Amino acid sequence: MKQLGHASQIIPLLYTQNPDQNENQIIQINNDILSEILAKQLSHSDGIRGFFAVYLTSPESLTTEEVPPILAEAVRGADEEIFVPLACMNVLMPTAMTSIHQDPELQECASKTANNGKKILRLVCDKDLVKRNCAAILNVCDGDARGCGSDVVDGDLIEYWKKFFVNYKYEEKQKQDIAVAIAEFC
Repeated sequence: MKQLGHASQIIPLLYTQNPDQNENQIIQINNDILSEILAKQLSHSDGIRGFFAVYLTSPESLTTEEVPPILAEAVRGADEEIFVPLACMNVLMPTAMTSIHQDPELQECASKTANNGKKILRLVCDKDLVKRNCAAILNVCDGDARGCGSDVVDGDLIEYWKKFFVNYKYEEKQKQDIAVAIAEFC
């Protein structure tokens, strides 16, 4: 997938250190170009999938709690109808893998990836679509939206996430872990 290659070239640029003050104009031009590139990358589902497949597991993202401001801006500007379900998946899938993996090292990697997914989802957690998706996910996990409010539970979204869980063969343990991970977003 070409998007993985694009992402692997973009991510190091998110973490380059600002040299000295004399280069501010060059840095601003580069940031403008990088913003444009990120906006294009996050404008379609393949770009989002490819970018976050690399970003969430990158050494750069794993060593900091902060999302680079330029990426945060691009995430907030992405089409939420496309972005939000994929951002939710970026929390669900590695969370589920923490209990599927038997190797402690792989479990730890999955946990770190899930935490990175949460950092990204937190950037858009104020969006109604995030709350509706997370309420539907909780409903699939345990039949309850845990205080998300019945007004945010959407039957179509519940069906969407039921199919997702069946497709990935998530069992009770994965559902429990996912419910814990996703509850903060309601």
